[in-house]
Amino acid sequence: MIKHQETHPTLDVPDCFGCKISTVSVPSSVTPTRRAGAQHAKWVNDTENRWHKDMPAYKRLVEDGLQPPRIDGCAELEAKASSKQQIEAGCVSSG
Repeated sequence: MIKHQETHPTLDVPDCFGCKISTVSVPSSVTPTRRAGAQHAKWVNDTENRWHKDMPAYKRLVEDGLQPPRIDGCAELEAKASSKQQIEAGCVSSG
């Protein structure tokens, strides 16, 4: 883009592909697989807040020879699970 601006500083030279393409922009709304900026930031912050509790619990469970299926929810598993099977299945029966 900078090199092109040296050649055509006004970016309005007729029949110049570089001038035409330099004015094209793509809004984020046409890329549905990407999260919008604020929405993505909130998702990241929410995940970090959950993992702030779950990561140490996951580490303790693994050090005890257990293997939880995922990091999410490990703090609750550690607090409520009463057997190795519940921890490794990733669910605590309510009752």
